[in-house]
Amino acid sequence: MQKMQKEMLNMKGKNMNLVKAYVQANAHCNLDSLPLRFGFYFQKDEYIELEAIGDIQPGKVPGRFMVEAWITNPNTDEKISGKFVLTDSKKNGSHTLVTAWRMEDDEEFYFSEVIKMLRLKGAVSPEWLLENHRLYASGVLRSHADLVFLLASKVGKEEAEGLRAHIKSQEDRIKRLLQSMKDGHKEIAQADTEKSSVTIVARGVLKKVVENVVHKGSYCTAIDLDDGTRLFMKTATFDKTGEITRKAHSLVGEKVRVVCWDPKNTPGKWSSLGYFRNLYLDQISH
Repeated sequence: MQKMQKEMLNMKGKNMNLVKAYVQANAHCNLDSLPLRFGFYFQKDEYIELEAIGDIQPGKVPGRFMVEAWITNPNTDEKISGKFVLTDSKKNGSHTLVTAWRMEDDEEFYFSEVIKMLRLKGAVSPEWLLENHRLYASGVLRSHADLVFLLASKVGKEEAEGLRAHIKSQEDRIKRLLQSMKDGHKEIAQADTEKSSVTIVARGVLKKVVENVVHKGSYCTAIDLDDGTRLFMKTATFDKTGEITRKAHSLVGEKVRVVCWDPKNTPGKWSSLGYFRNLYLDQISH
């Protein structure tokens, strides 16, 4: 985090800190967030600059940071402020833009997940979201209820009711995703107080949890992901109450992100050995 703050100070331009960002054309931010909230999106991968308004903040997921900044609409040159989440790591010298919003975090997160869900079902498209940007900007389109009401004129009442029922069926999952991000943010802060860094060691569908596996001479809980990855947690040290193991069992069949703590002065000490410390329900990527 300190390294990124120094980078921003070194990129000053016209009283603003410039953050170079890579926008993936086929990713959630470009397909959902930019067209509805900011009034544009890109047809191909692009590199843009954000003009930071405040200091960067740690992200709620390891390997990310958040910054409040101005973004420029490439079609109108209008500057719009928002909150932007980017990756710590860089692609061709730029941080990758993960998501962006303009209003309160929790409400925007829920709305974003609903938009993404409906786009993946084919109910909305980036073009349709762009057409309705003015409704978002004016405050008319700010919730999933507003969205379904608007869609009713496009798809018909019966299909709109089906979409509403689908959103309702996913409501618990979206709330769990939000809580997962909040819990992950707390863990990052806790690790920092213990001079450790939280690293994502794997992402994928959790296929199996095996208890009391002996690994490097210690009893561990092992988890298997759909790509064949197996990771271990020494239970006597890191899961004395069995809370993490129980959580793992509850997440079988779900997409998860798995994290490990490494000492700040010894990066990769434990993560490179196939250990994990915690796991969380994860979001779909696009």
